[in-house]
Amino acid sequence: MTVQSNRLPLVLASVGIILFIGALLHQMNGVPSSLRSNFKSSFYDIALSHGTDKVTVHHYHHMYQKYLPPYRAKPLKMLEIGLGCDMSYGPGASYFTWLEYFPYVDLYFIEYDASCARKWAANTTGATIFTGDQANITFLNEFMRSAGTDFDIIVDDGGHTMNQQIVSLEALWKAVKPGGIYFCEDLQTSYWDDYGGDKSNGGKKRTMMGYVKELVDDLNVPTGGHARKHAGISEEVRGVDCMEEVCAFVKKGGEGD
Repeated sequence: MTVQSNRLPLVLASVGIILFIGALLHQMNGVPSSLRSNFKSSFYDIALSHGTDKVTVHHYHHMYQKYLPPYRAKPLKMLEIGLGCDMSYGPGASYFTWLEYFPYVDLYFIEYDASCARKWAANTTGATIFTGDQANITFLNEFMRSAGTDFDIIVDDGGHTMNQQIVSLEALWKAVKPGGIYFCEDLQTSYWDDYGGDKSNGGKKRTMMGYVKELVDDLNVPTGGHARKHAGISEEVRGVDCMEEVCAFVKKGGEGD
């Protein structure tokens, strides 16, 4: 496992600066005025300005604009699987999107292509990047030991194969903090043979969408009904919300739970 972290520590030169920043944050309800203008822009606008296919080829903004606004004005910890090394426009589009959309984000990435991550290291100093295989449970456990298990948001935009999507959800679910959200993008691959999907949708192959349906069954099975197929996850899921090619898994433990 390779870890790339080029973040520069924030050094406060004097107590006077600390007091000034504290007063400014209090005056602006926790949000510096220099960053407040960012909140006027939607996820769609910011993502489009950086050219990510999350809002061009796909329409994930409907999902993200539903769930992400409450996180914008507060510190959060976020992981995205996939830096974008396999994209025609190269990595960085979602990286810059997240940094602009979330002014206080502690951002992490998992990327399979180590050489690409090294090549782009100078351009991605605002995040900590781990290189490894998202379908490798040993790697994912090493990642969690190093990065922690307190993520507010995890986004799987990695390799999109059935094994990658299922293994990542099962392994990284424990890294989502109570009340947090795990998003899985590109669920159309569940119907693509090249990704291990089931083109006929006949239920003969183990697909990510099949897994999602089983989780929904688990959430709705009555007392005394069949045993839950994914009890380790479904017992902690508050809800599963699916839109076009993307699903969100909301963890229990938030307000009202």
